[in-house]
Amino acid sequence: MDSNPNSNSNSNPDSDRELVAIAAVAENGVIGKNGDMPWHIPEDMAHFKEQTTGHPMIMGRVTYESILELIDEPLPGRTSVVLTSRDFETPENVVLATNLEEALSEATTAARERHDTGRVFVAGGATVYEQLLPETDRLIITEVHDDPDGDTYFPAIDPERWRETSREDHEDDGFSFVEYVRRE
Repeated sequence: MDSNPNSNSNSNPDSDRELVAIAAVAENGVIGKNGDMPWHIPEDMAHFKEQTTGHPMIMGRVTYESILELIDEPLPGRTSVVLTSRDFETPENVVLATNLEEALSEATTAARERHDTGRVFVAGGATVYEQLLPETDRLIITEVHDDPDGDTYFPAIDPERWRETSREDHEDDGFSFVEYVRRE
């Protein structure tokens, strides 16, 4: 029997790996517009950094490139596993993967060897979230209390499959930090 209460034995054969999707999501499901977030919430950026530092992150090439555009370097203190069909030169803490299986393998290896933990984050974009949601054990969502225009959406969070475990409301600032775990 699996001793990890947060693992899903059907979708996560690596019982010591926890796959966590992290995103800021507006009430209408929007997570982006033209490769950027349609809001500026400094507390969300600090929360993202606090949650993900020290853990590998799986992301698509467009998400990776938007991070480079924003901060001129890959996210520090994390291994970025970039899903892409393109080959390009990367710094030491960036690994390219051509498919989901390879991305999960690279991130899991990085989690165990480089970061000494089993937690792996999924950081977008929409297609990567959608493809990895069936494998995901936990969601860390910043609910943005707004309905902005956008062109990129987070998959719907089905309450039949996900159970809310914590909520920290910041109503005056227009957002909430919410965590979900997969229902058994």
